[in-house]
Formats: sequence, C-alpha cells, structure tokens
Amino acid sequence: MVNFFVRAIFEQLTTWARCQGLAEPKCGAVTFIQRFTKTLNISPHLHVLVLDGVFANEEDGPRFVECPAPTNRDLLSLAQTVFKKMEKFLAKSGYLRSDSDALEEASLTPLERWYVRGLAEPSMLSPSRIVDVKSTAIECGGFSVHAQVRVAQGDRRGRERLCLYAARPPFAEDQLRMSGDGRVRLTLRRPAKNGQGAIVLSPVQFLRRLAWLVPPPAQHQVRYAGVLASASKVRRAIVPRPAPALQLAFPIENMRPQVQKRRMSWAKLLARVYSIDGERCLSCGGRLRPIGAVTESSHVKQTLGRMRRQRCARDPLSSPSISDRRHKPTQDPKLPGLGASCPRGRMARPLGERYV
Repeated sequence: MVNFFVRAIFEQLTTWARCQGLAEPKCGAVTFIQRFTKTLNISPHLHVLVLDGVFANEEDGPRFVECPAPTNRDLLSLAQTVFKKMEKFLAKSGYLRSDSDALEEASLTPLERWYVRGLAEPSMLSPSRIVDVKSTAIECGGFSVHAQVRVAQGDRRGRERLCLYAARPPFAEDQLRMSGDGRVRLTLRRPAKNGQGAIVLSPVQFLRRLAWLVPPPAQHQVRYAGVLASASKVRRAIVPRPAPALQLAFPIENMRPQVQKRRMSWAKLLARVYSIDGERCLSCGGRLRPIGAVTESSHVKQTLGRMRRQRCARDPLSSPSISDRRHKPTQDPKLPGLGASCPRGRMARPLGERYV
C-alpha cells in the first residue's frame, strides 16, 4: 500500500517535470504509517510528507524545481490509481470476498473475532462511487486523498510541528485515568464531532484495543523514498549537513574519540522506560553491580534459598516455604560469581532474578 501510493505520487510529479523539459527528475518523500484514531479504533492511514517539487540533474549538482499545488483532478487520478492497484493486489492475493460470501468466524483468531464484532469491517467500494469530501480531499473506492497542508520554505517550526503530528503516538500518558469502578478513562485531546470528550473502557477492552494497534513485526513505521532514502546517490548533495564542530584552542591528537554504544544496559532501559532504579540496593540504598552469572542449577537453588532466609530474617511475618522448613540451617559456602554486590558486602539479589 505504501509503495503503491508513493509511486503514484512520484509518477504525477515526474510527468509534470518532463512536460517542463526537465531530464531525469527525482522526487522525495517520508511516510509515517499510523493505525489508530483518537478513540483508539483501528484505522490504517498514511501521513506522507512529499517535497513539493523535483530535483533536476545539472552540471553543478541537483537543482530543485517547485511544482504547482495539486488540483482536485490530480487527487482524483491519484485515488483511482491507488484503488486499481490495491484491487488487483487484493484479488491476486485472495483477500477479496463477494457480498454473498459469509465470513467464517471459526477460522479467525480470538483477536480477529473481537475485531470483527467490535468494528465495522471495511470493504472495497466500486470505482464509480467517488465522493468529493473537501476542496482538496477526494475519496474513491474507500481510499481518500487529502492534500491541504503545506509548509513554506524556511519555516523550520512549521516542519517540526508537521513531523511531530505525523509521528505522534496513539495517546499520551496524562490522558489515562483509572475510574472508581476500576475502568480505564481516556480523555480526548479534542472533543469529537458529537461532543464526546472521553471514552471509558474495561481493562480487557483497553488492552484489546492496544493489541489492535501493534504493528506487524519487522515492518518500519517511518519510510524514506526517492532522494531522501538512505540508498539514494544524490542524498548527500541534498540533505543538509550537520553544523561543524567547535574549533578547540588545544590539540586533540592524543585524545581518544568516544564511541557511543548502540546497545543500552538493562538497568538504563528499565530506568528510561519505567522510571525504576534497578541498580539500587533494597537494604542499604547503595549501588548494585553485576559480578557474574549463575549457570548451574545447584548454585541457583542455594542462592535463592539463602535469599529467602535473609528475607525471613528481616521480616519475621513472612513465613518460609515448605522447602525452607525441611532444609537444615547450615553454613552456606562462598559461591564465586553469584548475584550482585553492594558496597556493604551483602548480596541483595541474585543476578538471574534481576533479568526476570
């Protein structure tokens, strides 16, 4: 779908450029794939940021030539092209069903079954059903094309707002509240057309809608095309380069460059995502550090048993398990490379438990 739509846009731009006498025109676009509405319903749609022109090859480098704004006729032709390509693709893949064919619910997964029950299933309409939604929006066969937003040249703030809107998440954390009856309340940023300002869902319904919005695995949700793609030969000459580094007054030949690691530790990820300090000792408040990995089952059992006895010693109200009552209190040997240590020398938790 993304390739069909972007290629159709590029075909219109290159056709106009060749009519103007430009040789080998090149286009560029960035596509943001979104699957949601503000009420967390599934509604796959694309936000495509298209360069409003083409780059023509010249001796001194690519030159940008601005194209006129698309008309309703251009949008109608674009919608018809996407409809025909998608109809052919779906028919070839066996996804299209006639109106007389019943959808066998037994062949669906539980998530798909709830989706069919909760939402109206979208259908491919006939190409003759074409509705003019707005002055710059055209609908054809269930596909609508809207091209009303334009950012002027040099408007960096406008480009930033547009990119933030296209890449926004389904909701913000401050929009969620738990009601008194245990249900999830989602406050809408803007009221709906019917005046609705919030939706209330049970926890299971909320999780079900979140599961609908999870994209398929191994699929990029932001895609670059044309001259903005990473494999483009003219990208280096088009994309602005970063600002030069500051000139230092002292030589830096002997300084070793700092290479930023691509992978983050589990503790940094835990603190970044859930705001949990996993390296803080629960006993003394010191900093924990990994000192080894537990690989043998006998060492794991001894370590966990020692931790249960230490926990029971700190909290007399917590009763030991049956295995602890049968275990004779003996002096545990010092096991090398187990758990995590703190400055006071006490083992706060086993390393295996930290990764659970």
